[in-house]
Amino acid sequence: MADALRCAVLGMAHDHLWGNLNELAALPNVELLAAADYNPALRQRFTERSGCNKVYEHYEALLDAEKPDAVLVFSATAEHADIVELCAERGLPVLVEKPMAATLEQASRMLTAARRHDTLLMINWPTAWNRALRTAYRLCQEGAIGRIWQITWRGGHAGPDNIGCSQEFCDFLFDAEQNGAGAFNDYSGYGASVCALFMGGIPQSVMGMAGRLVKTDLPIDDNGILIMRYPQALCRLEMTWTEAVSGQPAHDFVFYGTEGTLTCGKTLTLFTADAKDGQTIDFDALPANEETAAQHFIHCIRTGTSPQFQTSPDLAYDAQQIMEAGLRSATNGAEIGLPLEDHLFRL
Repeated sequence: MADALRCAVLGMAHDHLWGNLNELAALPNVELLAAADYNPALRQRFTERSGCNKVYEHYEALLDAEKPDAVLVFSATAEHADIVELCAERGLPVLVEKPMAATLEQASRMLTAARRHDTLLMINWPTAWNRALRTAYRLCQEGAIGRIWQITWRGGHAGPDNIGCSQEFCDFLFDAEQNGAGAFNDYSGYGASVCALFMGGIPQSVMGMAGRLVKTDLPIDDNGILIMRYPQALCRLEMTWTEAVSGQPAHDFVFYGTEGTLTCGKTLTLFTADAKDGQTIDFDALPANEETAAQHFIHCIRTGTSPQFQTSPDLAYDAQQIMEAGLRSATNGAEIGLPLEDHLFRL
C-alpha cells in the first residue's frame, strides 16, 4: 500500500472548501495534515468541521513546520499567486479553487512559478465534474452539431449575501482588489474557460459591460455581460448576483452549430434536422480518476499526469485573459484584442 499523501490547506475564506474537504476525506491513503489562515474564526471553524487540530496563522510557517506533500488553496482570489509561488519554490503540487487569479498579472506569476520549478498546478472549476458538460464536449468533438458558431451561457444567483455564503466569503467577493471584480469575475471564468475549451483557444477580441443594477450599496458590479469574437463564431456570457429566484430560468449552456443545437444543463438535448423536437442524450460516465477535484488532483500527483479537461492551468490562463479583456472593455467601452500583452518571463 502506498504511503499516505499528506495534504495541507492554505486559506479558508472560499466556501467551496468544505465540499472539497469531504471529497478529500473519501480518498484512500490521503491525510489532511494541517491548515492555515490569518482569520482566527476560520481556523476555529476548520478545526470544528474537519477534526484537524494543526492550524496555523501564517502559510509559510505551516509549510516549513509540517512539510506537506501537496497543498489545496481556498484563500481570497488575490492571494493565489503568492501562495503558488511559496509552494512551487518548495516543489509542492497545488490545487487552486476557481478562478485562477484576480488579475492576469497574478495568473502569469502562477504559471511562471509552476513552470520554473516543474510543479503541478491545477485549477478547480466545479463545472469540470459535470457529466452533461463532459458529454456535450464529446458530442461537439465528434461533430454532432457541425461547426460551432455560437455558445451562450448565464451564470449567477440572487447574490452571495442572499444564498447563505459565509461572511468571510462575502467579504472578499465584495472587494474588487481581492476578487478582481464582483459578479463579473465570480462567474465569467466558468463560461470563458468552457468557450476556450470548446472553441480550441482564446477569441480574437472581447467586449464587456458591468454595472451595479440592483445592489447599489455594493462597491463592485452585480451584473455583467461578456461577448467573445472568434473568426467564425460569437460567444456570449451573462453574470449576475441579482436574480429574484436563483437559477431560474435554468442556466443552460447552449451550443449552436451548423448542423444542430445542443442545450446542456440538468438535461442534455440535441436538436438536428432529424430530431427537430430534440433528442435527450444520456450522460457519459466521468472518466476514471476524474470524478471530483480532490480525486483528480491526487491522481495527477501519484501518476505524474497533467490536469485534464477544464482543470488545466493553461486553459485557466486563457480564461483569465478573456476575463481581464472583458473588464478592460467594460471600463473603456472598446473592443479589446487578444492575446493581451504579457510582460512577464515564463519558461
